[in-house]
Amino acid sequence: MIRSILGTAGAIALLAATSPAAQLELNNGTLKVRTDNTYGGAIVWLSTANSTMNFVNLADHGRLIQQSYYAGANRDRLAEGQSPAWTPWSWNPVQAGSFNNTRSIVDSFSLNNGVLYSWTRPKLWDMPNETAQAVIKQWTQFEPGMSQVIRVNNQLACLRSNTDAWGGPVNRHQELPACYFIRALNRAKIYNGGGSWSDYAYPLLSSSGWGRPNPPTKAMAFFLQNDFGIGIYCPRSTTAWNCGATGTSASTDPYHGDTMHVAPLATVALDRMTQFTYSYWIVMGNQATIRARLDQLISLYPNG
Repeated sequence: MIRSILGTAGAIALLAATSPAAQLELNNGTLKVRTDNTYGGAIVWLSTANSTMNFVNLADHGRLIQQSYYAGANRDRLAEGQSPAWTPWSWNPVQAGSFNNTRSIVDSFSLNNGVLYSWTRPKLWDMPNETAQAVIKQWTQFEPGMSQVIRVNNQLACLRSNTDAWGGPVNRHQELPACYFIRALNRAKIYNGGGSWSDYAYPLLSSSGWGRPNPPTKAMAFFLQNDFGIGIYCPRSTTAWNCGATGTSASTDPYHGDTMHVAPLATVALDRMTQFTYSYWIVMGNQATIRARLDQLISLYPNG
């Protein structure tokens, strides 16, 4: 997205339902991950188990770590209230909400048996408050036997009318998923496999969009200056990824406008009633830890 910027052995915690953010949390003693039903059930927090430093950027509802999909023709809907910044635009349901931070509707939000689950009716990104004819589901849990790894299973069910104006399937890049991190994760690396990394000189967001790395193992990682970081593995990606940054700060503030962005991409033509599913993995640790876990995941899940 280019949004408003151009089996675990440890404890499992549930935040109180009266929390202002209405969040659910998993904590296995190594990592902590939270989802939030005011952001469509998307991931809003990643950190080590006892840390107060969140690695997810939350500057608007287009950031976070979340699902976003594209289908059909680009449409000029200015007369219907479409954002002038996002026209013409395709059918684009976004898990957290729309360009003006209107929230998507979460009908089910739970933590059971170590799995964070959400069932969401997403908003269309370009419209101020239009619920998409779609359902987005998400299951988030720790990867069994890997305390540094989070597994996320995502699903889109398209429920569009067979006469809607976006029309039939069109090949489009799908973000698997869209990830926005704090800007301090400013050392980007492509994982080549076999213990080998390549530095990636990411560009700043420009009129030509994001950079387009093509990781051969479908994995990249982003590190702080102290060598701690986050890796993303998505075996379902089929083309070069989106990757880049906004701003030049090294901010650790999750609400800062500067951000580091990455999205594994696949070219998929979604039809009016398509159901699309995929899995991806988040790995946290130093380079040696992330490398070892990526090697395991690539071996275990070469196809997702």
